[in-house]
Amino acid sequence: MLRTLILGIVQGLTEFLPISSSAHLSIVPKLLGLRTPELAFDVLLHFGTLAAVVVYFARDLWAFVLSLVAPRMLGQREAAARRRQLGLLVIASIPAAIFGYLLQNWADEQTSRPLRSAVWLVLTTLIMIAAELWARSHPAPATGGAIREAEAATAPAAERAPASLFEKEPVAPEPAQVQFAAAAARPMTRAEIRRQRQDAPAEPGSATEELERLPLRKAAGIGLAQAVALIPGTSRSGVTISAGLFEGISREAAARFSFLLSIPAILGAGVLKLGDLSQASESTAQLAVGFLAAAVSGFLAVSFLIRMLRTHTLWPFIWYRLIAGGLFVVLLATVRG
Repeated sequence: MLRTLILGIVQGLTEFLPISSSAHLSIVPKLLGLRTPELAFDVLLHFGTLAAVVVYFARDLWAFVLSLVAPRMLGQREAAARRRQLGLLVIASIPAAIFGYLLQNWADEQTSRPLRSAVWLVLTTLIMIAAELWARSHPAPATGGAIREAEAATAPAAERAPASLFEKEPVAPEPAQVQFAAAAARPMTRAEIRRQRQDAPAEPGSATEELERLPLRKAAGIGLAQAVALIPGTSRSGVTISAGLFEGISREAAARFSFLLSIPAILGAGVLKLGDLSQASESTAQLAVGFLAAAVSGFLAVSFLIRMLRTHTLWPFIWYRLIAGGLFVVLLATVRG
């Protein structure tokens, strides 16, 4: 039971943090003396991370569905924007689907060798280093989330909401604000909500607005980068966010697109190997623990990374990959055989 819990947590965290799940699922069991996860259990862990990202983006996924079957519920502007985003995700998923079908056996063979996975973990970090160095000299505009956090940190105390009961109260609102608040207290009709959704654009400078304006060529470039993640140690999120940085996309917007793009990739890979689930040697309870551990830790990883990338870079993960990867190589070379 402890083994399935550990492997579930490892899968959930490393699937979405840019440190490579395939490499860690190959290396960690070897170093801890645990049995390497069989294909059936590996498939189940991936379905756990799929559940995590689906839950996190449930609102977006539901909006995609409504944009196709009931666009009037979203409003004309949002429905059109959602359909466009969905089209970009479909097109961007094609390279990974093609290369995944052709090279999956080669990728599985590479992953089955922990030392080789550790070497790839170090070498493919060069992609992220190059992307961060490029982004430093070609900075993307800050997203709305980053701007709000920076403003909140630097705003005078009188302009912020009190952080606790003991902080001085903010200045009284202007009469216009009071009038607006009173109007907002009245329940809006469905027609008013629909018109508001239709007419109100996404917040200027936000990751949502950035994705609404994402050009086709940039989405295709991120999709092509996702195919590179077949190389063990690369990390799907690491290589796709790096591709976004090369294309001038903010880190938060690139991360959101990367995670949405991971849904069809994980689902497709899982469906192809669905038949192997019946060959699992773990008990039903052990499978459930692994699934839940992967789902919960995966959800936390997605939430953490998106929030972090509003104001931070990929460098903490780059240093982790270089240091941990180097240690993995040394340890695995020592215990090999």
